[in-house]
Amino acid sequence: MDSSQEILKQASGYCELGMFPDAWDLIESLPPDKKTEAPVLDFRLRILTALSQCELGEQIANLLLHAGDDERRTVARFHHARARSLWQCDRYDDARSEFRRAVDAWRGIQKKLAVKA
Repeated sequence: MDSSQEILKQASGYCELGMFPDAWDLIESLPPDKKTEAPVLDFRLRILTALSQCELGEQIANLLLHAGDDERRTVARFHHARARSLWQCDRYDDARSEFRRAVDAWRGIQKKLAVKA
């Protein structure tokens, strides 16, 4: 396991403990060329979702839209989480827009959510 994988493994442990800022700081210690790799961006987006950091999350989500299926699932979960938050704040039109973005990122989320309903 190289040092980047070890850092992601440690950051994952922090996330499991709810220590999201610590996980972010650990990821920041990666070499610059590793910080822009899809798995690292995917991990960052998960942290930002947990921290409700929508603006930076939006930027990363846009980068990941052209990545693989796993990353697009993460983008869909990010937009879905935003949609739920907006709905709870009675911002229904914005919530619907975020839900559409979730489905555009990964159509499979539509089926997954239908099962939960």
